[in-house]
Amino acid sequence: MGRAGKALAAGILALLAGSCSSAGSGNTNYAQFYQLVRQSLSASFGKIRVTRDQAASVSFASMGYSLDDGNQAMLILATDAGGELLWTSGAHVVIVTREGRIVRSLGLGRDLAGLTTPSGTTAPPLSAALRTSFTSTRLEDFPDLGLYGVQVSCRAHMVGRQSIKILGQSVAAVRVDESCHSNQPDWSFTDNYWLDSDSGLVWQSRQHVHPQGGTVETEIFRPPG
Repeated sequence: MGRAGKALAAGILALLAGSCSSAGSGNTNYAQFYQLVRQSLSASFGKIRVTRDQAASVSFASMGYSLDDGNQAMLILATDAGGELLWTSGAHVVIVTREGRIVRSLGLGRDLAGLTTPSGTTAPPLSAALRTSFTSTRLEDFPDLGLYGVQVSCRAHMVGRQSIKILGQSVAAVRVDESCHSNQPDWSFTDNYWLDSDSGLVWQSRQHVHPQGGTVETEIFRPPG
């Protein structure tokens, strides 16, 4: 993550920390931030998932995430900068997504510092795979490995219609798989996405963000907008 991204993430985390001390002030936003902190702390005791009531109590756009099928916690949408959505929580976790793909992360143990495309080209949205399969190339940064601009080649294709469950409710979706490979480091993986067939919204995903990291699962509780 660049200096600007780190500063933004640090600022948001500081805001969340400050919000905890103001939760009793009567400010609804502060109270909801405080609730997120409590939910994040409770996730450390046994494997749990966010409940429908917990998700409904937060009026912001929100997303659940878990690492390696572990405890699920809730992130809230903090900023939308030109289509890059920055989700964060009181557990000092930040995930930035663009059209459903994770493009940066912080606090996952093994993080993706940045995902860009060569020469500033625009990567096809995952919804393009609903019409035809496509290939793309992206560049990824892993500072902890001393690797920057790692070239990752991917191919996305539609698997078919599937029903998924979010907060106990069935959601009709179309599954898109994106298989990727890099030569240096030698890394192959397949990410799975479940999209709304009309809007292209990625309701749920399983993604790999680091050559030595685990699988990040996400699901949208309350969509942006």
